[in-house]
Amino acid sequence: MQLRCTALPLPRARRSLCDPRKERWSLKLTRHNGRAGKHGTYNPKHNGRSFDLSNSEHIDPERVQQNIYWDCYNGIRSALQPKSEESLADTFEEVEKLYYKLHYTNFTEKQNARNAKIRHTERNRSTEDLLTSKKTCPEESIYQLGTLESHASPKELFQIATEFMDEFHERFGKHVHILDWALHLDEGTPHIHERHVFDCENKYGEIAPQQEKALEALGFELPKPDKPLGRYNNRKITFDAACRTMLFEIAKRHGLELDEVPEYGGRAYLEKQDYILKKQNERIAEQKKELQEQSIQYVGLLEDCRNQRDEYAELFNQAIRQSEEISKNNEKIKSQENELEELFSQWVDVNDLFNDAVNGSYDQAVLAVSDVGLNKALQEAVNEIDQHLEWLMEPERIADFRTRKYAEEQILCLRKNIIGAIKSLLSRGTQFFYIPEVKKAAMEQIKEDSRPSVLQKLQQRQEEIAQREQTCTKPKKRSHGIEL
Repeated sequence: MQLRCTALPLPRARRSLCDPRKERWSLKLTRHNGRAGKHGTYNPKHNGRSFDLSNSEHIDPERVQQNIYWDCYNGIRSALQPKSEESLADTFEEVEKLYYKLHYTNFTEKQNARNAKIRHTERNRSTEDLLTSKKTCPEESIYQLGTLESHASPKELFQIATEFMDEFHERFGKHVHILDWALHLDEGTPHIHERHVFDCENKYGEIAPQQEKALEALGFELPKPDKPLGRYNNRKITFDAACRTMLFEIAKRHGLELDEVPEYGGRAYLEKQDYILKKQNERIAEQKKELQEQSIQYVGLLEDCRNQRDEYAELFNQAIRQSEEISKNNEKIKSQENELEELFSQWVDVNDLFNDAVNGSYDQAVLAVSDVGLNKALQEAVNEIDQHLEWLMEPERIADFRTRKYAEEQILCLRKNIIGAIKSLLSRGTQFFYIPEVKKAAMEQIKEDSRPSVLQKLQQRQEEIAQREQTCTKPKKRSHGIEL
């Protein structure tokens, strides 16, 4: 809840902007409520300053002694007042634990017994669980009169807030209990933290912390009675409006002219302390500066990425050129394959070979021709392909592994296919010579061509034998008495 007010300048108040219509100094009276933030339920340690103050930049340690505290067990005291040895609870945290233990232990024990009876002990809770739950923990209200630049005196704020809490207790104290409050003068703007809890009897006659039922017991109605209960239609809205009216009346009694139009709407309704907002703005400015520096770094990184992109593009182009070279080599290999086909066609015509192999067997001739053709064709094809593989695997190749691997696989596959083709062609050629009609005709031709040569040699041999016999039968001549 937020109220706007105008007031005459107070002795210890900072002066605000002047309202030319009323010629008064305008101040803002604020009361807002909450139970939890992004880090969980609000901790009373902050209000009672029962923590290490060195961890809070917005707290002035030299002014902590000016703070004023109150709780439902120890009453009002200053920060300079020593703690009583007879006190049951020294800190706000201990006060709230003690209050929950004394007032709600009966409820938790009996509720846990009912849970055990229906075998749902996982629902059991302690009073400390109630104290930390967002639904049953104390609600915190912050009172502030003015802003960091212009605010009322701590005395004025103290009088208005304490009168409000006294009347609050008289009207709602049966079901709304103020547990503790603290007047902070060690931060930017004087303000008060106050914590209270809602409770009433449940259907079993036990006192339990429950906000909506407590407000219903106090007689508060829904803002829209014809509408169902919900986030924007509950008795807490009506209750806060009543508290706003009461605070307005008290401030009016202190001579303040107030603007009765409140500012609602989400977190604007639950405004933060102006000092904290200032610190947040400073942090935002620092973050903006860091973002600007990071943006400069990102620009540099972007430029580096662009340069790397150009380098990768050049490597890609080189890989494309190498792929084109590999394609050209594939064309060359295909041309060699065609030459092998032509060689096979020439090799098939082997009739002349049989004319020179008269003294050899047909099978040996076929085998010799097959081995020679096969070895020659395979050796030439394999040597050419291995040369391409060696070229591809040389260290100076700059293509990436994926491209080189793909080219290697393609060349090996082509090598395998060529070897298989050569073997298949030679196998077909060898089978051709063993076709019965072909073999028969070839053998007949061999015999026919070989017969004249054999007859000639036999006739020549017979003539040599006959001549030698004639030489042996001639009469012997005598010479000087010696028989020749």
